Amino acid sequence: MEETSIKRKESVKEALGHTIWLLLLPIAFFVASVIISSRAVSYHLDRSTLHDYDKKADLGLVTIASTRASDNAGNGYEIPESVAVDDGYFSDALFFGDSITSGLTIYDMFESFNVVYKVGVNTHNAMTEEFTTTGTGEPMNMIEAVKYYSPRKLYIMLGTNGINWATTDWLLDGYRELVKAIMTENPDCMVILQSIPPVSESKSIENPSFSKENFHLYNDGIRQLAIELGCYFLDINAAFSTPDGYLDPSYAAPDGVHFGYAGYQRWHDYLVTHTVQGGSVYRISDEGYVVKNT
Repeated sequence: MEETSIKRKESVKEALGHTIWLLLLPIAFFVASVIISSRAVSYHLDRSTLHDYDKKADLGLVTIASTRASDNAGNGYEIPESVAVDDGYFSDALFFGDSITSGLTIYDMFESFNVVYKVGVNTHNAMTEEFTTTGTGEPMNMIEAVKYYSPRKLYIMLGTNGINWATTDWLLDGYRELVKAIMTENPDCMVILQSIPPVSESKSIENPSFSKENFHLYNDGIRQLAIELGCYFLDINAAFSTPDGYLDPSYAAPDGVHFGYAGYQRWHDYLVTHTVQGGSVYRISDEGYVVKNT
């Protein structure tokens, strides 16, 4: 009898345990759904309030008055020095270029950003070649990348491959067609054309096609192209040049063309202090806050 009574008690406990579990299960699902929902709402609120006047924010997220080539042609803008922003500014940016640009991923220069690059690419084959991409890892051409990432800011650096064997006009003709195609695919994207950095003095002597005069001529052409197409120009070359116009040795890799870590840190620091402001309904105040232009 005693053994039977114990078994009955254990059966009752087991049944009671199953009942409690069945009662708690829907409650657990409800609590989980509330947490997930609140996080989703919080994420969207965080994105939607990036431009509250009392917060430091990503100025580049606002659409400038017009970035369509047909509407803004002839109104390009050279980006001057500005109040430093944090890395969040580049969370909606895409960097596109050759092996120099690839170093941004190697040294992981920003907290959150995307890079599309290919070693050896020039301004003419940029629309057809398949590039290595961050995020997906899937190869895609430039136009596909612009469509996939849908960036609000696109930083392009092209021309180092070609400046030593092609004419400036040839390089700029390819650049022009590339930028037009990008602006057609994503007319709200702020296209930022970066000048190409100099090479070391020894590299220039070794290969006269890498002369500082060639770099100056090509970079001036990029500046004029930005004005012509109504996009932005950022003079990266100025950040790396010695007074003589060569790549500062403290930033150079051994080959005299690419950067070492210090060079990429310099690039990062230059980018965060040279951000898009002109033409926007917002600007960054001297205190570092987003305020509306009046």
